[in-house]
Amino acid sequence: MKTHQLFVITLALTTVVSCKKDTLVEQVDVPATPIEVVKVKGGSSNATDVKATEGAFEMYQLPYNYKALEPNFDATTTEIHYSKHHLGYVNNLNKAVIGTKYETLALNDIFKNLNLSDTEIRNNAGGFYNHNFFWGNMAANAGGEPEGDLMEAIIRDFGSFDGFRSQFTEASLKVFGSGWTWLVSDKTGKLRIVTTPNNDNPLMKNLGFSGIPLLNLDMWEHAYYLKFQNKKREYVNTFFSVINWAEVLKKYDAFPKVAVSIVPTSTTTETTIPAETPTAVPDEFK
Repeated sequence: MKTHQLFVITLALTTVVSCKKDTLVEQVDVPATPIEVVKVKGGSSNATDVKATEGAFEMYQLPYNYKALEPNFDATTTEIHYSKHHLGYVNNLNKAVIGTKYETLALNDIFKNLNLSDTEIRNNAGGFYNHNFFWGNMAANAGGEPEGDLMEAIIRDFGSFDGFRSQFTEASLKVFGSGWTWLVSDKTGKLRIVTTPNNDNPLMKNLGFSGIPLLNLDMWEHAYYLKFQNKKREYVNTFFSVINWAEVLKKYDAFPKVAVSIVPTSTTTETTIPAETPTAVPDEFK
């Protein structure tokens, strides 16, 4: 027994002395971390094969293929943005609405009845709608300047198209973290630029402002980082080369404008301006 104790003590002392002389380094074989490669199709697909999981909402179908926005926006970013990020919001929303008061509501009705504390619904319904809107306002061989009543409104409210572009760009660059930049109109047709954090949008109630969405820009990093990295200003400037102003004009012309006039009694009244051709108001604008 004494011999065994003596051996243990000797071994311990030897280890202590050894540790003082040298640094012991234990070599461990660590398996390589697998790197997941996102498979993309190089822009050859028109995205019709991207389907949401079965549920209340279906995936918005792109009106162009992944290469259509090149050389402004690259096909790889467009495909990943659409088939991974956008699709994720739709799938998550389909799961989130099950068993809730939102399960049977249309998307715009969800926003009208949204409790902002329902963050899962808020984030994914917003992500779904915002991306639908974003894709729809872009096109190949687009850009330039708007025409018609929209251009007149831009000049009236921003001084010039260049003034609007400058204000829209600066607002976008001030988005901290993730969010969206919007051009919105009130019921009188007056335009303004607003930004929203995360996936909020002007249709959600109780955000402190409201407006009819006309144009939006995704300021989440996944929308631009592969091509532009940290060059956000270049990304925003490039966006103006793909804006489909004809589509934006349709949105602006889609709702009857309300004129605000001051009567002699100093009270403000609202009068609907009769349109030459009555146009139904889309649900998302109500």
